Amino acid sequence: MKEVVLSVASNVAERREQMMRSLSWLTSVLAPMRSSMLYSTQALHGDSTYLNAVVQGYCQLPLAELHALLKRHEVEAGRTEEMRAKKQVPIDIDIVMYDGEILRPRDFTQPFFTKGWQEITGEG
Repeated sequence: MKEVVLSVASNVAERREQMMRSLSWLTSVLAPMRSSMLYSTQALHGDSTYLNAVVQGYCQLPLAELHALLKRHEVEAGRTEEMRAKKQVPIDIDIVMYDGEILRPRDFTQPFFTKGWQEITGEG
């Protein structure tokens, strides 16, 4: 089993619903799984507000397979090129850590991640 830490976010009008559906779906991917509370942050670029969560759990999938599965879920949730062009993100799920390795060091230091990570780890 590999430990996985994800950043999950949405900036569309129905962001809470999108987040809840995706967090529910993630329970079938990561077991056991725990999630931070949902919280809002400003976009790094632009003027939109995101709803965020950090998820930590375990899976047996190799990194490439997990990444492909998460990206398929994003598309199924409505993340299309048309939505990208409008800077609308129905759901974004990024693998920040996998098996103890930080894969997205920049994300690891950003408020959209650190707030949820601190909640899960009890640090900060």
